[in-house]
This record gives sequence, C-alpha cells and structure tokens, in this order.
Amino acid sequence: MESIYCQYNIPESSTIMLIFKKITVSLMLYLFVACTNSQPVNSGLNDFIQVKYNKNQPLDSFALAIQKHYQLPGLAVATIHKSEISEIAVVGKNKTKNGVLLNSDSKFQIASCTKSFTALLTATFVDEGIINWNTKISGVFKEMIIHKDYQDITIKQVLTHTAGLPQFWTDDEVFNILNIIPEMQGSITRQRRIFAEWNLTHSAAFTSGEHHYSNGGYVIIAAMLEKLTGKSYEELMDERIFKQLKLNSAEFGYPFLHDSIQPYRHMNRNDTGVGITMDKQSRIPSPVFNPAGFISLSINDFAKYVLFYTRVLKGEKSIINHSVVQELFKPVVRDESNHEIAMGWQIIYVNNKKTYGHTGSDGTIRSAMSINPESGNAVVFVTNIGDQQSELALINVVVELINL
Repeated sequence: MESIYCQYNIPESSTIMLIFKKITVSLMLYLFVACTNSQPVNSGLNDFIQVKYNKNQPLDSFALAIQKHYQLPGLAVATIHKSEISEIAVVGKNKTKNGVLLNSDSKFQIASCTKSFTALLTATFVDEGIINWNTKISGVFKEMIIHKDYQDITIKQVLTHTAGLPQFWTDDEVFNILNIIPEMQGSITRQRRIFAEWNLTHSAAFTSGEHHYSNGGYVIIAAMLEKLTGKSYEELMDERIFKQLKLNSAEFGYPFLHDSIQPYRHMNRNDTGVGITMDKQSRIPSPVFNPAGFISLSINDFAKYVLFYTRVLKGEKSIINHSVVQELFKPVVRDESNHEIAMGWQIIYVNNKKTYGHTGSDGTIRSAMSINPESGNAVVFVTNIGDQQSELALINVVVELINL
C-alpha cells in the first residue's frame, strides 16, 4: 500500500500494492494522510521537512540535497513562478547499479498524474459540443445492456470517482486483468470496450455519489472517447494534447523498455538504503490502463504541461476554451481524508492557501504536480523510486517550494 502516516508512525508496506492510488496526503502540509481506518491525522510540518530550501539557493543545489538525504536514485524538479517556468533541476542516475546520469530529456513515468491528461482530453470534446460534463455514459454506449445502477451515471461522476465503479487498483486487478476478464482480446480499443461492458453490465460496486477512487473509471472514459471517434485513446491524446501543447517527449508505457538510458524503476532498498533496480519485464500492466496512469515524459514537458494550467486558470486563451478547462477544477465531492475532488485534480490547502494538485505512484516511481492558482506558482516532482522515503521527499519538495 502507499506509505501512510498515523500519529507520526510510518507502518510497513502492505503485501498488496494499491496501484496508481493517489497519495492521500493533504498539501496543507501534504500531511493529512489516510490511516488504516481512513481517518485523517494532522501532524506537525517540521516533523516531516528534513531539507530546508533557501530562496537564494539554486534549485539544482536543493534537488541534490533532497536526492542525497532521501537516497533517491534520480530526481527531477521544476518550479513555475508567476506563470513562467522558473527553474528545472535533474539529479541522479537512471538506475542505482551501472546507471547513467539523468538529464532534462529523461522521461519519467507519472502514474496517476495521467488522469489529469485524460480529463483534459475529455474537455476537448466538451469544448467542441460533442458531449458535456453531464452526458450519461449510457447515452454513448447505446447498444450496451447497461445495469440499472449505471444507467444515469455521467462523465463528471466518472472523472470524480463518484460513479460507483470498481476501483481496479490491486496487483491482481491491474497485472492479471485477463484472469478477471479473459475475453479482453484483440485491438486495444476492443479490449477497452470489453472492459467497459464488463463493468457497466454488472451491478455497482459502490453507492453512486460516494467517492471511491477508480482507475477503471478512466479506462471507461477512454473507451467512450474511442466509441465517439473510431480512434484509439492513444491517437486522440497524441493529436489533441501532446501535439497541441508541444509535449514532444510524451509517450505511453515505460521508455526504458526501448531506451536503456531512461529511468528504471525501484521499489525496495538494500540494507544500506540504496534502491534496488527492478527487472525490466516485471510488473508491466496491460496498456488498457494507459488512461489511468501510464504517460511518461520529460521534466521539461511535464513543467510545460502544468504551465498551461497556470495560465488557463488566470483566463488566458488556450487551445481549449479556458472556461471549459476551469470546470476541471471545480470540487464535486470530498474524499475520505476530507480533500475536495474535482475532475482529474484535487483541491488541497497548503499553509491555508488553495492549491490544485495530483500525485502518482505504482510503488516503483513517484510524481506530483501542485499549482497555487492565486500566484501562478507551481511545483512539479518526479523520481524513479516509489517507496515511503520517496513520498517523504515529495512532501518536503512541494511544501518548501509551492509558496515561492
């Protein structure tokens, strides 16, 4: 399970990884975190911030201090100040054994931060009037015999995890999906359609309107967009988001599979605290789950992506009507840790200031983006290890840098 903090104690990781699960840390210190009983606990900031940032300090120096203190294999951080990219720092290596130095072109996998991309892709169709946020899923999949529990669920409900859909976040669900839905064969669009039908023809896993984080819901959104266009989710994302925002490094899956100098994954550490590089072929999920958590890109492009939002939130013109994009950030529900949930984003308070953010980890990498909409400042974080130490590093970086 993602690392959790309860009364200052950090318990051991569960043997079942909750894949892509958003870190339930409140950016009001990133420290309200779900305990095993799902009750938030408020802890003191100074107990978690181990590396302080001096405003006159180069970002490279701070990033290096973070990397060394938390023993991260590699780390990339970007800051955005007043809606302009301010600094970018990349330190460390792509893997701990026989690794090569990372650089600003190194492509990090961003896990559940991908969900904001999927929400933005959906927004392009809303902007064109093809659908709206309250379009019913059943209105798109008209030929499916959808269970009565799902007849009235909307796009907004699916994107805010309030549609009652199964969560699909355990190892068995993500890495062994064919054991659950063996008929998922053929092209990627066919597999997603079968996935959607399998889910939508069963009774609801949860009560509609309640918040239950669902990777499966984002796969169903992708299947819906594929049904509307006849194109794959990957094609649509490339045409409508990657190319339009000039995110030239962005791709799906793990770049190290075809480029050995890219960041490798690290889940566990040895007795000296050094991350153990994972085998390239282990824990590779089906690309069916790309819409929920499998975009990879460079820190330059990740920062460029977040920069887009800082400007749109201030009402600047963009590739999509800014009012449509701003809808993504309107809270719909509170989660079990009392955080406000929007479409592909969370609304969290840091030092009493509203921020928009999302985090991602599959236990082998970690990512985060946090935006202060009032100032236009933002922080982007990625590392190629996904353990509890990396989560502490994430907290440290975001809290120290977000108010720049």
